[in-house]
Amino acid sequence: MAATLLDPSRVRPVVVISRMSDDEQPRLDSDSIALELKGVADVVVITNGQFTYELEGLLPIDTHIFGSAARVYPPGLKWTEDPYSSPLRLVRSRSDIEPVTAKIVTDAEDFAFAGGWKTASPASKGNPRENGLVKSIAPDGSRAVVELSSGLQAFLPEESTGLGVPLHWILREGMSISGAFDTGKRIFSIANLDPPLPGESYPDGCVVSALVQSVGTDSADLSLIPGESHAVALSSISSNERDSAADLLTVGEVVSVRFHRRSGQIGLSMLDVDDSEPVLAAPELVPGGGAWLLPGRDLVQKVDETPVQLIPPAYEVKSQSPVAGATALKSAELALSTERARRQQLELELTGLRSANHQYQMHAAELDADVMLGRQQAAELSGRQQEVDRLRRDLAATNKQLSDLRKKLRGVRKEEVTPQHAFLDPEQNVDFLLNYTWAVQIPAAEKDRLTMGRYRIGEGFLRSLREQPQEKQKKAFKAIVDLLVNDPAKLSAREAHQLRTHASGGSEAVSRNGGQDACWRLSIEQNVAAARRLHYWKCADGVIELSRVAVHDETQA
Repeated sequence: MAATLLDPSRVRPVVVISRMSDDEQPRLDSDSIALELKGVADVVVITNGQFTYELEGLLPIDTHIFGSAARVYPPGLKWTEDPYSSPLRLVRSRSDIEPVTAKIVTDAEDFAFAGGWKTASPASKGNPRENGLVKSIAPDGSRAVVELSSGLQAFLPEESTGLGVPLHWILREGMSISGAFDTGKRIFSIANLDPPLPGESYPDGCVVSALVQSVGTDSADLSLIPGESHAVALSSISSNERDSAADLLTVGEVVSVRFHRRSGQIGLSMLDVDDSEPVLAAPELVPGGGAWLLPGRDLVQKVDETPVQLIPPAYEVKSQSPVAGATALKSAELALSTERARRQQLELELTGLRSANHQYQMHAAELDADVMLGRQQAAELSGRQQEVDRLRRDLAATNKQLSDLRKKLRGVRKEEVTPQHAFLDPEQNVDFLLNYTWAVQIPAAEKDRLTMGRYRIGEGFLRSLREQPQEKQKKAFKAIVDLLVNDPAKLSAREAHQLRTHASGGSEAVSRNGGQDACWRLSIEQNVAAARRLHYWKCADGVIELSRVAVHDETQA
């Protein structure tokens, strides 16, 4: 065992599990651990006593195994210089079995994967291409188990993709994948991915998901595809000059943005995105793996989980009984005459043995005190570790609360920017709000092209608008701007169509003035209960007449 552990050419971790000699079975289930680490690490069980003592003598100091515990010995010899890089996992009670088992598996996988994907040769230099089935994915997306067509199981580390995103963002359990297989390390890799070009399938004006890569005061970098980013100015994030991008966005957050492409350049904006608007699915990075970005699924920042090594010092008291020197027997002739002298000599030796025994007892008491002190220090460290763990959890919860507050702040900023009552005259106020919405909604570079056409306010429009909540009124103004600038992409997204007398598609279209004016409708909001619609007339003189704001099921012009 010692020769195996100290072999510098060893390529796989070795899990050594120790058991008490009086235990019928080891507290740690070595069979299930070996099954879970099949192809990744070797598992050995050793019994306390003569074997562990001999192994301790053959290994560097503080690298041994004892009691009901386990230790994972990584490849190489770095652990011989730094014993704490290969921590001892103690099982003090039955309640420790499950967490210690999880730590052992994690230790073994971490040691097996450490640097393995970086040193693996590319497929063109000897690593064969293999097809496999994704059997399982770690909850944090850091690794996956892939079953090859031969039945062999291999591990796929997150780092091997080169994308910098968790595996459960790009893979699904049960899907088939193809990649390079390092037969020596049994590591599967799908590094040669060819992600689509950013936004290549997105129509202009649609709403898509983007990942916040970095934030500053005046801008933020958002990604549509891993490995690329688009700088978004604060003016495209918030209309409030008091804001900063860092107040509104969180690194790792998935946000909804308006996608624009002008003269081959991609532009992203968050100003005019309504929560009710449909969001186009993000592209798949691996065929069959699903959209890599999902609204509401943020990239949680990982908190450093480096364990604090708490190993109480182990002491072993080895007693060595002094051997009294044998007193040469005198001849039988002198036995009687020297009996008194011999008895005196024995009494002197007994006194020496008593003194030596006292010294041994004193030394044992000192060792017991050291053990007690070590246990107290271990208990103090354990308490500190629990406090550190609590602080880590509090920090993660605080970061989550901060991210939620930033999202709420974005919503509040949207509510703040639009004045509602600038004029006493209702028609003048509607004209002002339409022009204000157009100024905010249309990018500066597009204002010359997307100007508002002629319109007038119909007889029942103001009454129907006042009946709507303030939030619905704002959405109505955005829909009217899309109508008046006559942008085909926006009108298509809002499903503009003629109004008919009945819900059936074959019913007669609503018109007036002998068929010269046609009534149309478009969506103000979608995918919500009682979704609002805008009814309007396309008049013979080319003017758009705003008729009314209605719910989806109403057919009245």
